[in-house]
Amino acid sequence: MNWISTLLPWQWMLFAAVPIGIILLYFLKLRREPVEIPSTYLWARTVEDLHVNSLFQRIRQNLLLFLQLLAVALAAFALLRPGIQGESSGQGRTVFLLDASASMMATDAGEEENRFEAARKMIRKKIDDMEELESAMLVTFSDRAEVLQSFTSDRARLRSALDRAQVTNRPTDIIGALEAADGLANPRRSSTTGDENDVQVADPMPADLLVFSDGGFRDVADFNVGNLVPTYLRIGSDTCRNVAITAFSADRNVEKPGDAQAFATIINFGTQQETFNVSLYVNGEWRESESLTLEPEEESGLTFSLAGQDDAASLEMRLEVPGSGSSRDQPLDDDLTIDNFAYAGLRPLRTVSVLVITEGNKPLEIGLDTESAAKICVADFQLPSYLDSPEYAARTDAGLDDLIIFDRCSPKQLPPTNTFFIGALPSDEWSWASEPGQVILVDVDRTHPMMQYLELFSLLIFEGRSIKGPNGTRELVGGDNGTILALAPRDGYQDLVLGFEIITSGEDGTPQTNTNWYAERSWPVFLLNVLRHLAGAADATAAPSFMPGDTIRLRVESQIEQVDIARGSGTPETIKTGNSGSVEFVDSDMPGSYRVTAGDKLVDIFSINLFSRLESQIKPRETFDLGYETVETSGMIETRKEYWRWLLAGSLVVIAVEWWLYNRRIA
Repeated sequence: MNWISTLLPWQWMLFAAVPIGIILLYFLKLRREPVEIPSTYLWARTVEDLHVNSLFQRIRQNLLLFLQLLAVALAAFALLRPGIQGESSGQGRTVFLLDASASMMATDAGEEENRFEAARKMIRKKIDDMEELESAMLVTFSDRAEVLQSFTSDRARLRSALDRAQVTNRPTDIIGALEAADGLANPRRSSTTGDENDVQVADPMPADLLVFSDGGFRDVADFNVGNLVPTYLRIGSDTCRNVAITAFSADRNVEKPGDAQAFATIINFGTQQETFNVSLYVNGEWRESESLTLEPEEESGLTFSLAGQDDAASLEMRLEVPGSGSSRDQPLDDDLTIDNFAYAGLRPLRTVSVLVITEGNKPLEIGLDTESAAKICVADFQLPSYLDSPEYAARTDAGLDDLIIFDRCSPKQLPPTNTFFIGALPSDEWSWASEPGQVILVDVDRTHPMMQYLELFSLLIFEGRSIKGPNGTRELVGGDNGTILALAPRDGYQDLVLGFEIITSGEDGTPQTNTNWYAERSWPVFLLNVLRHLAGAADATAAPSFMPGDTIRLRVESQIEQVDIARGSGTPETIKTGNSGSVEFVDSDMPGSYRVTAGDKLVDIFSINLFSRLESQIKPRETFDLGYETVETSGMIETRKEYWRWLLAGSLVVIAVEWWLYNRRIA
């Protein structure tokens, strides 16, 4: 049996005055009036009345007083919330990790509005059941973690933090939340006692780690739980319905600039067959629909042809209830609606400028001179000595090039534009992570636009090294010795680095091939992807797509001082441009099509989409890996069995009996 007080000490002091006041009422003496009596018949009653009004005599054998004090005592015990605690690890500290990602908006959580609300209800129950000496902290996580409340035993503060928690449209990454919990439960250093300049760190203490999620995140391999005792509270139903658009893009036909095509991938992640319409809208007007039926886990790709799209256009794809024309206003009603809509855009065509610094690279020259590349690219090849010329300095300062390719060389200072390094490192922030040797490719990030339509596992690489980039670096191609192709952001620009050379020089200075990539079909396709998505050629035709919560970095003409960015027909947000026309936009939580304007001129178009299979696969998983252990689901939280309701009911019964006896006595 344990107790949880519901009142503060000063409130208990006020409550203690209640029984004292009841007893004092019985000390009050009756006011007696003179009464003429005819005989001594009533003397006994008078003497008895005198005894009743003497000190403590009146409260002897008084049933009403006993019942009143009993009712107060039962109420006091009820306020102490006596109960028996269920099974508990007894750590005394709890870390609540609340999943606030997009999949938690699924509406398969029974009576609750969605999974997020169901998880919040479970956490609130745990907070209510905390004992006085227990403490807890609350962390929400989506693509980033937020500590809403650090360790505290104040249940009111925890409830307030829980009320502030909000579900987001973002994907899930639990690593940040785990690191926040780990930093408080497993301090990695000790402070210097008495040093005023040193932050005093608490001793490491065990803590229960309760993860309230549907498991829509990747397993965490490199994590040591230490003093944390993880428990997975699985949220959601096994019989869920969700059809999702996992990819949607639009591009112009290079051969016929006035024509374009829209491509989409739709997957049924639910447990039953689904029939629906896939509708395409251009600039808000319905253009075309196609009926589709998918079995569970079935995937389908669709292509829509768009003729006469010379101007910029905003595209939207919707999953709708099948039917006639009126059904276009009725979206598909499955358990997760955010992935039933997707957005893309088309921009006017333009040609990009590419500067290539190389001692000689015939495969690169041929790749940039193909018919498809030549239509969107003007390439200028220069020797490495060009880097020291005044022409190069003036060219980079003016921002004339959309992309600079450095083949086996590096500049003293990175230019204010996107770059592609082949067999070289951009700056000191990059480093080689392995010794030179033969490389075998093992992984390709096909979700990135530059890796689309590529088959690379047949490549032969005679000598290469893995690379390590700064924070935010994304691995595009992985080899048996580490990252071989990586992309990293840099002050509004991007640096692409390839860990092996295409052409090398022999001992006699003659060029030699280091790979067979130049002979593969994927080589010109890769260069075309680089021109489209790194040089910006695709930006001139296909609007880029970002995930909710991403920081959007755009480049506009350098003479533009500020731009307005608006979602659809919403209220625009004015943003001043930075150096060389760079723009950063952070209010990107809401999916949709965004237009960037400068006055009456349309400058840019981009879209926000939840293209995440982990989020759209809403069926909760049973387990996940955390470090070297597998965390299994816990179907329910062990809670206290409390008796305060029975005590409160008993108090009401006692008050009713007292009222009945009182009325019977005076009747």
